[in-house]
Amino acid sequence: MEFSELLKSINSLEDSYPPVHLWNPGLCEGVEMRIDREGNWYYQNSIIGRDKLKVLFSRILKFEAGHYYLVTPVEKVVVKVDIAPYMIIDYEVDPELENIILKTNLEYNFPLDESHPMDLRLLGKESIPFVKVRDQLEGFISRSVFYGLVELALKQEQHSDSELMLTSSGKQFSLGSIE
Repeated sequence: MEFSELLKSINSLEDSYPPVHLWNPGLCEGVEMRIDREGNWYYQNSIIGRDKLKVLFSRILKFEAGHYYLVTPVEKVVVKVDIAPYMIIDYEVDPELENIILKTNLEYNFPLDESHPMDLRLLGKESIPFVKVRDQLEGFISRSVFYGLVELALKQEQHSDSELMLTSSGKQFSLGSIE
């Protein structure tokens, strides 16, 4: 498949977040797509530099059977993802320090809440905070944002003797053990 064909197929979609969960087209072989740890997208090992194109691709991303795919009604392409397709690059918090909005690198914002939980996972020797972004898609929280959330959790004073807790939308999330 040519890149221009894939782009034409995606541009024909009308909804900003189409119902990819309803689409089950055949797999398109021979196309290499990848998202690296820094949130860079690649097509056939060439970096995709246009942010609008990455945002467009993120809207047709689907996770099924342990793999990520770009999906249109007529085809799907495997996307290899180093950590997670979304990276949390910023956040906002209300003046009462009770509700947090997370901001992704792909122009998608959402609350840290029960529907979008956060958990820490060990990858190698590194503990990485993950959050459910939308549908079955996850994001990981960048280091600078994580440090900001740690500072916020200390201001909230919700931690125990052994664990630092962050509160958002009435739910508590662990930021790790206090040593």
